[in-house]
Amino acid sequence: MGKIETTLNHKVLQKISIRLIFGILVVLGLIGVFAQFADSLLENELGDFDGVLSDLVHGLQVPWLTEFMITVTHVGNTSTYLVVVPIYLAILLFKKLKAESFILLTTILGAWGLNGALKFSFQRARPDIEHLIEVGGYSFPSGHAMVSMAAYGIMGYLIIQYMKRKGRSTWYVGVLVGLLIFLIGISRVYLHVHYPSDVIAGFAAGAVWLIMNIYALNLLQRRGKRTKRVMERNESI
Repeated sequence: MGKIETTLNHKVLQKISIRLIFGILVVLGLIGVFAQFADSLLENELGDFDGVLSDLVHGLQVPWLTEFMITVTHVGNTSTYLVVVPIYLAILLFKKLKAESFILLTTILGAWGLNGALKFSFQRARPDIEHLIEVGGYSFPSGHAMVSMAAYGIMGYLIIQYMKRKGRSTWYVGVLVGLLIFLIGISRVYLHVHYPSDVIAGFAAGAVWLIMNIYALNLLQRRGKRTKRVMERNESI
């Protein structure tokens, strides 16, 4: 019995190590993407890149698509999170998922705070073109892109965890969440309120923060399971 448990523990640790290494590599890659755009911004080298992609997106404009993009961008507004997040949090607390509730808040609030700090650090002006919606503040990195990546990313991850425990297929959840985040980001370029580099950098920064919080959640969940097993063992003695 002891050998079997040792083998299982070794396999679990090996699996965790592989995931950790992969996660670190992904995070380093995302940080590299953000750093590249940040450096290019400081060196005033983003003009051609932003110009080409902006022209491509702006060339898609038609009345019905503009209305759609305005609706999509509202999904990433603070006012929307102030409705969605409390409801989501209430469900988690009702199910007594304390670790998940804590990580949900740290992910979203942290993304807001980090984005504000980054915007203040770079102080990039928004595109000098007529905006199709009213906006304020600095441009780099995009708050809608960064916060939507973190907020909808963690909410989607928690849904996927729940569905996996129920033995249900989850691939479409990831696809839908990814599509929503992408559309929120591209809507900011379409509506003339962000450069493409703002959005890509926002996605990269938001993904780094999201991954860090997912790993923190996994640590809390494993600790909770160990504590529960110890308590059950003590009760059976």
